[in-house]
Amino acid sequence: MKKVKLLAGILTILMVISCASLEPKYRDGESTSDFGYPSNREIEKSFYLLGDGGYSPPGGSSLGLLAFKSYLDSVKKTENISIFLGDNIYPDGMPAEGSSGREEAEYRLDAQLDAIENYEGKVVFIPGNHDWYNEKLEGLDRQKDYLKERFEDILVWSPEIGCGMESIEVSDNIQMIVIDSQWYLEDWNDNPKINDNCEQIKTREAMFLEVESEIKKNQNKTILIALHHPIYTNGVHGGQYTFDRHIYPSQKKIPLPILGSLATLIRTTGGVSIQDAQNNRYKSLATRLSTIAQGSSRVIFASGHEHSLQYIEHDSVKQIVSGSGSKASYATLSNDGLFAYPGQGFAVLDVFKDGSSWVSFYGNQENKPKLLYQTEVLETPVPFELQDYPDEFPETYTTSIYTEEDTEKSPVHETVWGERYRELYGTEITMRTADLDTLYGGLEVVREGGGHQTVSLRVKDKQGREYNIRRVRKDALRFLQSVAFKNQPVENKLENTVAENLLTDFYTAAHPFGFMAIPELSDAAGVYHTNPEIFYLPKQEALGKYNSVHGDDIYMIVERPEEGWTGYESFGTPDHDIVSTSDMLERLRRDEKYLLDESVYVRSRLFDMLIGDWDRHQDQWRWAEIEEGDKHVFKAIPRDRDQVFSNFDGAFFGTLRAITGFANQFAVYGDDIKDVEWFNIAAMGLDRSLLQNTGKNTWIEQAEYIKENVTDEAIQKAFANLPEETTGEATQELIKNVQGRRDNLVDIANRYYEKLADLAIVTGTDKDDFIDIERLTDGNTRVTITRNKEGERAEILSDKVYKKDETNEIWVYGLDDDDKIFVKGEGKAAIFVRLIGGQNNDEYTITNGSKLKLYDHQSLPNTINELDNAKLRLTDNYEINTYDKDKKTFASGSILPDFSYNPDDAFNFQLEYVKAINRFKRNPFTSQHTVSAEYHSATNGFELGYEAEFANIVGKYNLQLGANFQSPDYSDNFFGFGNETNNPEDQLGMDYNRVGINEISAKAALVNKTPFGSFFGFTATFESIEVTENDNSYLSEVFTSSEEDIFQRKHFAGLDAMYRYESYDDVLVPTRGMLFELNLGAKLNTADIDRQFGYFKPYMGFYNALTRDRKLVLKTRAEAHINIGNEYEFYQSAQLGANSGLRGYRFERYSGKSSFGTGADLRYSFDTVSTNFLPFQLGIYGGYDLGRVWLNEKSSNQWHDSYGGGLWINSADAIQAKASVFAGSEGPRLQFSLGLKF
Repeated sequence: MKKVKLLAGILTILMVISCASLEPKYRDGESTSDFGYPSNREIEKSFYLLGDGGYSPPGGSSLGLLAFKSYLDSVKKTENISIFLGDNIYPDGMPAEGSSGREEAEYRLDAQLDAIENYEGKVVFIPGNHDWYNEKLEGLDRQKDYLKERFEDILVWSPEIGCGMESIEVSDNIQMIVIDSQWYLEDWNDNPKINDNCEQIKTREAMFLEVESEIKKNQNKTILIALHHPIYTNGVHGGQYTFDRHIYPSQKKIPLPILGSLATLIRTTGGVSIQDAQNNRYKSLATRLSTIAQGSSRVIFASGHEHSLQYIEHDSVKQIVSGSGSKASYATLSNDGLFAYPGQGFAVLDVFKDGSSWVSFYGNQENKPKLLYQTEVLETPVPFELQDYPDEFPETYTTSIYTEEDTEKSPVHETVWGERYRELYGTEITMRTADLDTLYGGLEVVREGGGHQTVSLRVKDKQGREYNIRRVRKDALRFLQSVAFKNQPVENKLENTVAENLLTDFYTAAHPFGFMAIPELSDAAGVYHTNPEIFYLPKQEALGKYNSVHGDDIYMIVERPEEGWTGYESFGTPDHDIVSTSDMLERLRRDEKYLLDESVYVRSRLFDMLIGDWDRHQDQWRWAEIEEGDKHVFKAIPRDRDQVFSNFDGAFFGTLRAITGFANQFAVYGDDIKDVEWFNIAAMGLDRSLLQNTGKNTWIEQAEYIKENVTDEAIQKAFANLPEETTGEATQELIKNVQGRRDNLVDIANRYYEKLADLAIVTGTDKDDFIDIERLTDGNTRVTITRNKEGERAEILSDKVYKKDETNEIWVYGLDDDDKIFVKGEGKAAIFVRLIGGQNNDEYTITNGSKLKLYDHQSLPNTINELDNAKLRLTDNYEINTYDKDKKTFASGSILPDFSYNPDDAFNFQLEYVKAINRFKRNPFTSQHTVSAEYHSATNGFELGYEAEFANIVGKYNLQLGANFQSPDYSDNFFGFGNETNNPEDQLGMDYNRVGINEISAKAALVNKTPFGSFFGFTATFESIEVTENDNSYLSEVFTSSEEDIFQRKHFAGLDAMYRYESYDDVLVPTRGMLFELNLGAKLNTADIDRQFGYFKPYMGFYNALTRDRKLVLKTRAEAHINIGNEYEFYQSAQLGANSGLRGYRFERYSGKSSFGTGADLRYSFDTVSTNFLPFQLGIYGGYDLGRVWLNEKSSNQWHDSYGGGLWINSADAIQAKASVFAGSEGPRLQFSLGLKF
């Protein structure tokens, strides 16, 4: 009877908890009937937001849709927008006509369309993950077609199917960015047609850059970003569950109380489902978008996915969750939620004409909308209070770029960091004053500029032509945020730190006024150019609100090459358009009428080398479009000449250039370029993409042209345009260097062409092409691409002979449509060719397949008439099949030093160098090479290691090869077998239990690290181990002379399999996360194959935040090591110690056949503190460990424990320090470490 009462009591409590969890939750307490909604303000646009509406019951409509329909029926305005936020059809999207589930899918879609039956505004449908589940893009196409049949006039499907995003201008004051978030989460290798219809966004990174660009372009607007998956959520996908989920973990409602808790814990912390916010790929989407959005104060996110209503404010990010159109699930407030409702409903976002916006959330009450919550999302922009700025300004003004304090450096600083042009930055110069009301006939501010390191404004003149007004002093914090910390906001944290100061000083390597010499030099060289001028820009009424960050400084004013400047002589007098690099490349792919003047581009690139302009990425170019007959010819317009004559002198960069390749792009400007490849690395990809017909002769001819025409007189005349105060000794030396580099330009051109020609990239068009590859008898290879018109060869798009002594490899991309590819010729192939067919049904006729590898889609049709002996790889690997103009083809390296201390090793010094090489196949690199060295001061032991990894050797698996050497003095510990061994350290010292292990090992492995957090590894190992004999050691005493083979060198062969899954919300300081590892394998003694054993090593650990602010975190773990069989050596036993689960004991303190350890840490993270050095985050923790080992022949009931605490310090993800003290039964143990990343 008592048990029945107890069970009834538990069920009653669960019912109460469950009922309570279904009520709305408010940050500010109870609901109120008056939320302060400003009904007196005029609405400019309303957005009606409903997500996950595709689960209406048979014969009816969901509660959320009924309330939504009732609300929309009352709305008469036709200019508003309804947005269905994805998961429009449960459970698996839209099946094909006649297929099972089609009727149900249509019904569930019709239920949503019925809700807008009487609505006269615009409707936007976006896809969710469930909409992708039915044959992916084909299912989306079917759903879109069905919707369009019903509401052709008012309905929009966004973005384009298979594309990542779309930006929609709602009004002059409102912009909407629609993102298909499932597009980002998808495995693109399973979607061969993905991005096929997307003109420019072919990679995830390109999508992020476009979102960032759209936010900057529309910075003065309210920007609504609509996507299915929320950036922030406190619902089920965010790891929040009701208590009964621990009892009933599945939808079948079978009670599994213990397994339920474990399953809930794994999903909460691990992000094992890609649909959960903790998943690695989902997290990468959310963190990057959040960081981008925090650069603006006018961005609102609206999402579904969670079957709840939520409003969250995380830092400056505003998140509306409205995903309960037809389903309901748990949601709470957590630390950043203002409202949560785990019931069906919808949301309305009202954007007012004064720039403010409010969100309202509605539930269902008797099939009518019931207001649950309202709050202000964005405040009315506060007008900038203009001061009484003067109407007139002095004609000139005298000042410097940097203060005297910024440029006065010690001799040591100048030795380490160089002199650069620091003196010029502190030199006062006299310049004209810019009055925007009169300058160039009057200029009007359009918006803030969008540079990653510049502070700028975009202005336009009375003719509508735009200029950039750019402060000469660059913004170090903006650069760090946009380049070094893309996934976390750090600008405020790095202000007034050594990082900002060093980068500010770093900018003095660029000549502050060098750009003023460029127009004259460009004219002499025959290169198009902008015409920058410098002014002192005082704060003034014309700057309006931008006076808050602009004015009272030195600015450069320069034309923006774009459509308004057609006919402008400095830009080549374009008569049609001026376009960006992306637009030009898209047009070159689109139609053969578009051509590039390659010789003009080559001359411009050589001019870059003449003036030392190393930062020539694709956004540094605009393209004059000139009509020549029936052709449109693009000619290069270089812009942004702020890195010219860069001079990175000093010991720091000199040393860095000697040990790592990437630093060679930061060179000392002189009469030559020592490393032409690294100097040009920012532009090399674009060079290869554009120069399809150009050979060495063109480079030499253009170099000679510049050499002949940029005379000494032209150089002197150009530098006379610099401010008079800066034309001293340093500038005279610079003039000599320019003259010297001009004289060496032909040699520079020759050396660069050799580097560039080593790899050639050739592309067709998105139309039908003929691609002819001919192997010539002299070993050279000719590649010709011709348009296919009605089966005949028409216009030649590119035709070039690649010489065997110049080119090692050619990548030929067919791109889109149906191409006909012929590989022929009688010559012996000397150049390796990779032929990538691309989309659609390409036809191959290969009669000479030597040194040729053909790639095309496995799941799409191809026609192979003849293959000869060419290697064929049919694969749906997206990166292989897709042409990426931004694909990097160079190597990069990093140095990882580490310093640590522990009582066993004393001081440890470790240095690791990692070099990644990027070529055609990559996962994520083509190959990676790691060299490591480690030294232990206690024993003078050292370890050397080398590991190489090669991409995609077997499917998705990389091949790892490794070798390792441990010196004879490299030591482990051994205290004997068993769970109750003694430690005579106090009497005999630490050396008594040390064991020298001289090991030489090698391995070969197949490994696969997925983007979702999983790692698979299969390894074959060989180990040669010799134990160093020491008469005064424990080992020598326990092993008698009859057992002397313990000191004989032994050889072991092994096989090992490992699976690892890890996911953390923050890798360095996790507040939620999981690590699961399963390692099993076997080893045998090669001299006696009967001596073999297996092993099994599981590990599981969790991080769980305990407080709403997520500062207090519980870390738990459990691990084991089980040997199978008894033929293992003592150093192969299951061990427990400071490095394996018992932090208060020596390394390898206990040895047995099996071991188990568990423990928990209570961790607290303090707020990040800004200092003059770097921002630091400090954390402290206390921990407890428990463990033991087992042996077959001995029994013990003893468990060993240790307890203690420690701290960690993290600084800008570049410096990590840790220290801890733990104590067990043998006294306290101190450890600390310091790691750096370069």
